[in-house]
Amino acid sequence: MTIRVRLALIYVGAIALTIGLVGALVWWQLGSALRASLDQTLQTRAAAVATGLENDGQSGLQEGDTSGAPGVFVAIFDAQGRLLDATADVPPAVAPLPVGVTTADVNLGSSSYAIREVSAQGGVRVVAGSSLSGIHGTLDELAALLLLVGGIASAASLAGGWLLAGRTLRPVALMTAEARQMGATDIERRLPVPPRRDELQELATTLNDMLDRVGQALHRQRRFVASASHDLRTPIAALQVELELAGDGRTSETQLRAALRAAHADAVRIGQLANDLLDLAAADTDGRALVRSPVRTDVLLESVARRVEPLASEHHTRLKRMAPARVIRVDRVRLEQAITNLMINAITYGPQGSEVEVVARIDPMADPAPDATATILSIEVLDRGPGVPVDFASRLFEPFQRGPNAAGQGNGLGLATAAAAIRAHHGTVGFEPRTGGGTRFWLQLPA
Repeated sequence: MTIRVRLALIYVGAIALTIGLVGALVWWQLGSALRASLDQTLQTRAAAVATGLENDGQSGLQEGDTSGAPGVFVAIFDAQGRLLDATADVPPAVAPLPVGVTTADVNLGSSSYAIREVSAQGGVRVVAGSSLSGIHGTLDELAALLLLVGGIASAASLAGGWLLAGRTLRPVALMTAEARQMGATDIERRLPVPPRRDELQELATTLNDMLDRVGQALHRQRRFVASASHDLRTPIAALQVELELAGDGRTSETQLRAALRAAHADAVRIGQLANDLLDLAAADTDGRALVRSPVRTDVLLESVARRVEPLASEHHTRLKRMAPARVIRVDRVRLEQAITNLMINAITYGPQGSEVEVVARIDPMADPAPDATATILSIEVLDRGPGVPVDFASRLFEPFQRGPNAAGQGNGLGLATAAAAIRAHHGTVGFEPRTGGGTRFWLQLPA
């Protein structure tokens, strides 16, 4: 069942329920008013006859008592229940009410009557009554009228609800039709946004924002594939040429050894690129599952320092680390890899003889979830390098992105792998320039 049908049915259901409740209330109030008026008339008629009997000292109806309100009959009974007198229209089977009962509805023949009894002197009992067929007929006519009006109103509301729902959901139909026509090549196509500022406009805007993010991810994926293909194509082509040269019988021993050395260097480069790609895939949120284990913060930074010590010695870079001896629960492999990549980047781009600092700090989380860790691990890597060019800052953590002053033989995957490892910890990573030159890289994650 479509939303349009459901909305129309809900609309007509609400209208029908409202009409039904109002109609039932009107029907009940009219019936109560008619019955109260009839009871008052019977009481007045019976009391008037009883008063006349007491004042005149007669035992039957006087001439003025034989004509009263239209449709109201009167019967007079003695103390033994014998009929003494009655008006001409009294039903044949009328009788006094049981002792102690003054008002009742009785069935006399095929008709129902409302009966009111008043006592007079000498045990005389005056009974006034009237048929209920008039009230029942009026209520039946009102019920039929209410059903007719309710049916017409329900049919009109069904048609109106159908049209109103269709008009309301027209933007959804347009967005659906546009979405059906979108394909993998239509990454720049967007859904139409309704002009009115309502929930549908917000929905269309949100979906278009999502399509923007999907388009950006697709562009990054395509750039990633193109960059990986480019970085693999050159060493593979060179390796192919070098192996062909080595297999040529006219190649001298000196040329053969040179070709093998070049082939080995290209194979190492291909292997390094493959390892970097595997590290990036494993570090990402969708890579291998996060394996948290307890580790002391100072031990973690000491392990990272041992990894980068050879490179620091080569660049005559001093390493300085500060960390509390606090136990945290993190994926040690991923986090060490992220910090190592940040420090390698700082050492590689820092000037000879400079200092690289890594500082760890543990702070309490502001509003921790009931089932989450209550502390935040913050790590800073500080260098005195040339800094990050402004036009390159937005692409710094993307794969295969190397700045204009790139150094070394890297593939542009180090910082991307670090960022992926931090994201896998549900953390954040960023950078900012330092006063006096250099860059401050920082990361924060729940630990």
